[in-house]
Amino acid sequence: MAVEQKEIDILKSGQLEGTYLLEINPKGQVPVLTHQSKLPNPIADSLDITHFIAGNYTSLLPPSHKNEILELLREMHSINYFSLSFGSKPAAAKAQELAMKKKIAVPGLSEKYRKALEFKLKIVQNEKVNGVTDSEIKAQVENSKKFLTKIADLYEPANGPWLWGQRNPTALDVQVAVFIARLHDVRWCGLVPAKLAQLRENVIGTLEWQELYQGRSTMFSVPGPGES
Repeated sequence: MAVEQKEIDILKSGQLEGTYLLEINPKGQVPVLTHQSKLPNPIADSLDITHFIAGNYTSLLPPSHKNEILELLREMHSINYFSLSFGSKPAAAKAQELAMKKKIAVPGLSEKYRKALEFKLKIVQNEKVNGVTDSEIKAQVENSKKFLTKIADLYEPANGPWLWGQRNPTALDVQVAVFIARLHDVRWCGLVPAKLAQLRENVIGTLEWQELYQGRSTMFSVPGPGES
């Protein structure tokens, strides 16, 4: 499966451009999978993207564990990453809300584009502004603990490098490892059961990870081991 990557610079609000909001993803989020002929519509949901890719790489969803993998992926994706990533920086959420309101107030916008921005504003308020309240952060911490405890029960390093002792990673292994890496980068290591640290090491030690991150953190504002 050949994939051509196109960068959307979210630091420069590339995800809020009219073409992106109106034609690619009305939620103004990344990543999105698109193809002019093979996909009738862009695939903007991360779980749906996982399903599509697994259709080309069946080892990502082995039949013996497929249902459990999908159930656990749904549970993981219900966790608000923003609460855990920016809970200590509530001003970041407010800044996004303010930026959205300023963009909506720009004169001369088409009605269609203005409504798209207003829809995105509601998402920012619901998922980000409300996501950094003390009660929501506490809820997401508990959700993360519960989820990772389930994952730890499936992992025994002595049996193999991946969950269920598999020799190759499933879609769950890869996404859980990224989640653990994010928790590590934002100083929530205490949420991760000790034996899952090896799962993170297995992924960040791969050539693919090293080529993608090049020593950087999973958070643009947090230095990685290769950065000063």
